[in-house]
Amino acid sequence: MVNGTDVLAFWGELDAWADQELAPRVMALLDRVGPRVVTDLRGVTFMDAGGLRLLVRIRQQVARNEGTLWLVPGSARNWRLLRITALDQAFTIPASAPVPCARAGPRRGAR
Repeated sequence: MVNGTDVLAFWGELDAWADQELAPRVMALLDRVGPRVVTDLRGVTFMDAGGLRLLVRIRQQVARNEGTLWLVPGSARNWRLLRITALDQAFTIPASAPVPCARAGPRRGAR
């Protein structure tokens, strides 16, 4: 948590594995966090449809919990992927990243 906001920082690859393996854990975690959530993708090196699916699930869960979600895309590649899939319109993307990206633990996805 940073300044009252819960942070989901991902790194490595967000792919089909992330959607299958991380989604249940992330959804359970989102049931226990506060109403303000940042999803930080600055450490993500690759993202495909599975990663996008995970992001949409996060967005839906935060909305169900009547929370606010910000998405920090990070790399130009992530920005481009969000833009060509029109998901840049579905997320609140701050002009500058509100939190630092801390890398710790396993290299693949968030745990």
